[in-house]
Amino acid sequence: MNIDALLTQSLQLLGLGMGSVFIILGLLIGIISIVSKLVPEEAPIATVAPIESPPTDNNAHIAAIQAAIHKYRKSHKI
Repeated sequence: MNIDALLTQSLQLLGLGMGSVFIILGLLIGIISIVSKLVPEEAPIATVAPIESPPTDNNAHIAAIQAAIHKYRKSHKI
């Protein structure tokens, strides 16, 4: 085969590939548009207010966390 035939064949394959991708993406956009018009929008889910727990004394938890952080930083020399 000569270079002209190869160039022609490559341009045909290029057109076929890009054309098929363009057509498929166009169909996809069309289908998504149609489906979005046909399917109703979902109603927002009613949120339930979180149950508030009674206030507790967190001083012991805070002290334990601070001690753990201090020990970690001291052992890893940060």
